[in-house]
Amino acid sequence: MATWKNVVPAANQQFERKREVLLREASASFNHRGYHGTSLTEIATKLGVTKAALYTYVPSKEELLYYCHDSAMNLALECLRTAKLSDGSGLQKLRLTLQGYLEMMLGTEGSYVVLLEENAMKPAHVKAITKRRDAFEKGMRDFIKEGIEDGSIIPCNAKVAIFVAMGALNWSRKWYDPKGEWTGPQIAEVLTQMLERGLASKPASQLMTDPSQLDSSATLKKEVSVKGRRQPA
Repeated sequence: MATWKNVVPAANQQFERKREVLLREASASFNHRGYHGTSLTEIATKLGVTKAALYTYVPSKEELLYYCHDSAMNLALECLRTAKLSDGSGLQKLRLTLQGYLEMMLGTEGSYVVLLEENAMKPAHVKAITKRRDAFEKGMRDFIKEGIEDGSIIPCNAKVAIFVAMGALNWSRKWYDPKGEWTGPQIAEVLTQMLERGLASKPASQLMTDPSQLDSSATLKKEVSVKGRRQPA
């Protein structure tokens, strides 16, 4: 059996890389089976290692769930920071954040876990993750307010708008099948289009009807101006 799914073939590979592989595999199991339906033995088997080997990287299943959430929030907040540095309108910054978040959530390297079983974590861990999630959502509400001011977004309740957007995006982690007919980037593009159209002051006249029509390697290819220079998003 291939250990660690051949992602780390040599014993001298970095500790953090192995931990990332563990978080990715664990998040997939948590999202598919739920916290209580997932066992460390199952995760170890998928990685091709022993259960004892996992304890080198995490002390418990609860800690593993917390690390998955924490890793997800690291990436989410990075999307937010990238958008803040761009020179686009409030709507463009919001779209950049939402699409980047969704692409990472559905990507093979992501360790996103939908926070539906908060009671499975220790109160201190729930508080820490909730604080970071609230900061992420506040940043997006600020983009909506900015968009209303610059005219790119129609007047609306920013808090409700973000609840709707995050509900749609987070739930996609439940129904998305990486072996299905659509890739993660295709879903990210189409779903973001729909959310954007609902908020835009000048909505698109039509939306993509078949995600498979997009380039299978589609991603955030738009150029974003950051601090006066152009760079890929």
